[in-house]
Formats: sequence, C-alpha cells, structure tokens
Amino acid sequence: MASFTKYLPHLGVTALIIFLAVDYFPPDQKLSDPSSTVEKLQLKEEGSRNEGSHREGSHRESEERPNLSQEERERRMGIFHYNEGNKFFKERNFAEAIILYEKALHHHKGFKEATINLSTAYMKNKRFDKALETLQAGQKKFPEDPLIDYNLACYYSLTENLEPGLSALQKAVEKGYKQFKQMEADPDLNNLRQSGEYQAWKKKIPAI
Repeated sequence: MASFTKYLPHLGVTALIIFLAVDYFPPDQKLSDPSSTVEKLQLKEEGSRNEGSHREGSHRESEERPNLSQEERERRMGIFHYNEGNKFFKERNFAEAIILYEKALHHHKGFKEATINLSTAYMKNKRFDKALETLQAGQKKFPEDPLIDYNLACYYSLTENLEPGLSALQKAVEKGYKQFKQMEADPDLNNLRQSGEYQAWKKKIPAI
C-alpha cells in the first residue's frame, strides 16, 4: 500500500495536465487535412466541334497556392470559365456560354479550345460577324489546327457562301480532320453538302 501511495502526487499532476488539455481544445474542433482542399478540375466535354480535353487545376486551387505565378493563375481562371461555358453550351444556352468563353479568353488568350467553342457558340446564336472575327483570329494563332478551318466551312455554309466554304473544308481535311461521319451529319453544313462541288469532291475522298 505504501509503495502505491508514493505515486499519487505524480498521478494527480498528470490528471491535471490531461484535464487542462481537454478543456483547452474543444471536443468538436477538428484540424483540416490540407490535401482535402485541393480540387482537380477536368475540362468537360467541349462544344460541338472540339476534340480532346485537358486536366488542369481549378481557380480555387490557384488561390490556395500563393506561390503560383500570375500567368498560371490567369491560365487556371481561363480553364474555370471555359468549363462553366461548356455547361451552358450543353444546355443550349449559347448567350451565357459566349460570355464565359469570352472570359476564358480574357484570362487565357492562347486557349485554342475556347476560341473554337466561342466561334461555334456565336454561330449557334446567329452572331455570324463575331463568329468570323473569332475564326480569323484563330487562324492567325493556330494556323495548323483543322477545327478552325472546319468551323470556317460551317460559317460559310450557314451564310450561303459555298465556294469559300468548300475550300475551308478541304483545308481542314488536308490538315488532318477525319471526323467524316460528323461532316456528313452536321446540320451547319447542309447548304454546302447540297452543292454539286461538294458532291464531286466527296467522291475523291474514299473515307467519306
């Protein structure tokens, strides 16, 4: 019994420390896991004529990483607005999609996918002058991209300017455009497909 009682003072001090510690840290207070606040944002399925996608950080992630350069922050903001624009595009709310694609390009001027989708949204919204302006700017920035030429073909078809439309479509194929099923079904190309010049050219392309 004596051997036990000699430890009581130490046990009392230990109990006091535990009590104070529990009292200081409220039981419902939790430390957050820093990794849980990081979001990865995938570029959603693009507008009707865009191919490929990206995996990029979100604008929220860039806010949580103060060491990111301003250029990287702007690029990520562009991606965020682009994804939001794609949501409205799928809902056929082209006016809102246009606003968001424009914001994407404001932050990320070299954003090819946003350029292509913006031109498509302009055409869907019957803003053909803006569609042409966007595509001409896209040609200068991305001269080898076949989707720019494909969208130009759609623009010319919709505005019933068939000769430059066929020329643009031929350039798209020369640059590697191979979505021939889409080309044959795209309603924006209806006027062009009905022309004799298109039918003659089509016969020369075995894959169509």
